[in-house]
Amino acid sequence: MTERKSFPARGMDRYELFERLLAFEKESHFHAFEKNLFDEGPHLMSSSALPWGDEMRHRVEEVYTRFLWGQIWHTGVGARKMEKEIIAMMGEVLGQPEAGMLTSGGSESDIVALIAAKGRAFRKKFPQIDPKDYIQVFFHFPQFEMESHSVVLPLHSHYSLFKGCAMLGLAPIPVFPDGKYPYQVSAAALKAAVRKDTIAIVGTAGTWPFGTIDPIPEMGEIAAEHDLFFHVDACFGGFIIPFLERTGYYDPPLAPWDFRVPAVCSISADLHKNGMVPPGASSLYFRNEDLRLSARMLSPPFGNISGSRGTGPIAASWTMLMSLGMEGYQQIARHSIRLQERLREGLQTIPGLKVLPDSRINLTTAYSDEYDLRPVANALKKTDWGIVTNESPPPVALCMCCMPQNDGQIEPFVQALQEAIAQHAVPLGTLPEDYEFNVYGLDLD
Repeated sequence: MTERKSFPARGMDRYELFERLLAFEKESHFHAFEKNLFDEGPHLMSSSALPWGDEMRHRVEEVYTRFLWGQIWHTGVGARKMEKEIIAMMGEVLGQPEAGMLTSGGSESDIVALIAAKGRAFRKKFPQIDPKDYIQVFFHFPQFEMESHSVVLPLHSHYSLFKGCAMLGLAPIPVFPDGKYPYQVSAAALKAAVRKDTIAIVGTAGTWPFGTIDPIPEMGEIAAEHDLFFHVDACFGGFIIPFLERTGYYDPPLAPWDFRVPAVCSISADLHKNGMVPPGASSLYFRNEDLRLSARMLSPPFGNISGSRGTGPIAASWTMLMSLGMEGYQQIARHSIRLQERLREGLQTIPGLKVLPDSRINLTTAYSDEYDLRPVANALKKTDWGIVTNESPPPVALCMCCMPQNDGQIEPFVQALQEAIAQHAVPLGTLPEDYEFNVYGLDLD
């Protein structure tokens, strides 16, 4: 399909328009949702384990449409009430924070957390300034910016946090792994990275793409000792870890990772991932209203980066939480993690393929130290299997996320992967340097 570069001379009629739309849908692999082993997709589909999947999805779609044209200002009174109820419901699950907000996605949630950290540091330097007096805040801000401010975070932290540091003039201090695997960063290494200008430390509960949890309790001790803002990025884990905990899945139980850790200031959690909500919808929770005020001070009026927000994602999120309830989210969590267990078992039967251990959620990373998986990933994409890739472990790893719509697809995927490896894998170091390959998040057109 030829890409259009100018306005059509006349408006398209209905049939021409939908012919174009159908082509775009096919290019986007909408026809292969069940074969998608990453977080994009419809999230809920009927199965023997989750018979309400399609019904729930259609209900959410209807509500999204009903609120499609609203925005958070004059037509958003109802949506703002729904937002408060979502924060309260999930706040109870995460350890009773007092404040929060919905955002457009995990990147915005994490960046707003950094805004709050910077606002908190500003208030420590200028305690005499009323944080609600925006004129005085922004008048004194250049003086505040004359000093450096840094953030300590593991190297494997999500790219949105590094992007946020660049946007906000914060110096990221990445802490490199000091264990066998790329996600293993010790508390001692994190503590040693703290500088005099450090204002925040960031940990992750459900790392992408490893599914691991950083040493949150130990990081909390570092934050308390140095009076740092402590953000936990639970964009992937926030809507599955607490529900798995309530089913008794983790044995032994996980160490505290949420607001049970006294120093935790904020937690992000994506509704459009394991929350099963259409994109874009994420959430950010603050221990208290005063910390949220630190974000609102630098990003008025709500603390979000955006001003106007559509009410469709808010209404869809509220509908999903109210329709599924605690029981529904526990069923989804157990179903997703069981699919992941079957996937990991199948992957480990493929010669030369290894699976990174320690994932605590429905994320799996597979790699090989014998052959190059880049041609394999390219071949899988042509057969509509939706996976993504990561540069770690090098040269590339395959990253998969099991969700309810993948029911019935695990064994076919393992077979397809095994066949692709047999046909397309080459020994490490034999591909040319200019081999054409896209890595998730780096080479997207």
